[in-house]
Amino acid sequence: MNATSLSGHDSPRITANKEIEIQVNFIRSIGSLGLLLLTSYSFATENAPSAPEASPEVYKVLAENDQFRVIEAIWQPGQEDNFHSHPSDRVSLYQTNCNLLLTNPDGTNREGKPKAGTAKARTGKPVISHKVKNLGDHVCIIRIVELK
Repeated sequence: MNATSLSGHDSPRITANKEIEIQVNFIRSIGSLGLLLLTSYSFATENAPSAPEASPEVYKVLAENDQFRVIEAIWQPGQEDNFHSHPSDRVSLYQTNCNLLLTNPDGTNREGKPKAGTAKARTGKPVISHKVKNLGDHVCIIRIVELK
C-alpha cells in the first residue's frame, strides 16, 4: 500500500517531504547558479584582454619590445572602451585634462580627473578588469608605458 490516504490525497508527512525535496532542489540549483556567476566573474577579472586587444579604437600601440609596450589611449567625449586589464607595473602620462569614469565588472565605479602634464607610476598587482568612459566635453589622451 502506498502512502496515499483513503481520500486519495497525500498524507501530511508525504506533502512535507515533497516540500523539503523541492526546497533542497531549489537551493542546489541556486548554488550552481551562484558558482557559475562567481566563476564567470573570476574569469572576467583575471582573464580580461589587454587594452589594445579589447578596444583598438581607443588604444594604439606606439612602440613595443620584449620588455616594454607604449600605448596611446584617446577617448572622444562620451566614448567608452571595453573591459580590459593592465599588467602590474606601468606608468600613465596624462597628456590632457581628463574626466573619466572607471567601471568594474561588478558595477562599482569611481571617477578620476587626472591633470595634463602629470604622471602616475604603479607597481604591485595587475589592474583587474575595468572599462573607462570619457565624461568630459573634450578629448582625453593618456600615454601608458607597460612593463612586460
